[in-house]
Amino acid sequence: MYLMNFLYLFLGAFTYTSIALDIIKTTFSSSGGGRITELVSRAVWKIFFFISGKKGKAKLLEYAGPSILTSTLLTWVLGLWAGLFLLLLSDPDSVVNSTTLSSATPLGNYIMRVLRFPLWG
Repeated sequence: MYLMNFLYLFLGAFTYTSIALDIIKTTFSSSGGGRITELVSRAVWKIFFFISGKKGKAKLLEYAGPSILTSTLLTWVLGLWAGLFLLLLSDPDSVVNSTTLSSATPLGNYIMRVLRFPLWG
């Protein structure tokens, strides 16, 4: 196995596990969210506060809460997808064409395994 394959495997497992643990901590903890959720929440809040001119009563701040929730959910979904993509990328033969027995490209591998969309007829 090549060095890059180990790197993809490690990064994929780390990303997927980090996001999964963040989801669990954020969902079940009564004392705040996980680290990733806190970073995303703080960043979105600072952006909204800066755009509103640092006025605490600005009308724009009403949309900060839904934006934080949407950003957090989007971060979780993209993080899980990225982790799974890296895990699949770590093994070049994780997805093969059943007719030609040739390995799929990284994009084809991702589409076949994650999105369940067949590339070959």
